[in-house]
Amino acid sequence: MANKTTNGQWVNADGLVVKFPQYYADPYNRLNQQRNVNTLGALWQYEIDVDLTQLPTATNFTTDIGNTGTLNGWSLGDAYIPANASVTRVIWVTTVGAVGGTSLTIGTYLQAGTAVSATGLMTATEGVIANMATAGQRIYGAGALVSTTAGTAGVGTKNVYVGIATTGTFTAGQGKLIIEYIDPGADTNTFA
Repeated sequence: MANKTTNGQWVNADGLVVKFPQYYADPYNRLNQQRNVNTLGALWQYEIDVDLTQLPTATNFTTDIGNTGTLNGWSLGDAYIPANASVTRVIWVTTVGAVGGTSLTIGTYLQAGTAVSATGLMTATEGVIANMATAGQRIYGAGALVSTTAGTAGVGTKNVYVGIATTGTFTAGQGKLIIEYIDPGADTNTFA
C-alpha cells in the first residue's frame, strides 16, 4: 500500500490535522474510512467502503499523529462511535470477491490508536476469506460488542474509532461495511 501520510496532510503542533487540496482530490483517501449516516432516530449507522487491497496488514489508521511517517491513530475529524454507545449490528456485504489474504477483523480503538476491543465487532472466524469470496456474500459480525445476549457491553466510556485489520495480503476484494449503534445520551466528546 502506498504511504498516505505525506499525500496532502500533516499534523500541526496543536495536534490538528491539516489537509491540503491534493488530499481531497485523491479517491483513495475516501476508502476504508468510516462516514456517518444519520437515520434521524435513536439508531445511528456508519458505512465504510472497504478495499481490501488498500488495507495494511496492521490496523487501518487514518492519521500520522506525530508526523513520523507512520499512520498510528485517528484525527478529531474522523467519524467515531460515541462513548457508551451500544453496537447493535455489524454487516459486511462483498462487492468484489476477496483473493489472497486469510481474514480480517474489525474492532474499536481510541483516537491515539490504542485498541479497546480489536475484534469486538467482527472476529477472524466471521471475517475469514471463504465468507468474502463471492460478490453478494454477507457476514454478520459476532464480536463481543455485538453479542445479542442480555448485558452486552457498550463501547466504553470514551469515543471510539472503527479499525479494520487484515491477516495476509489481499490481491482483490471489496465490500461495504455497515455498523449500527444506539447512542444512549448526548455526545460527551471524551477522547483519549
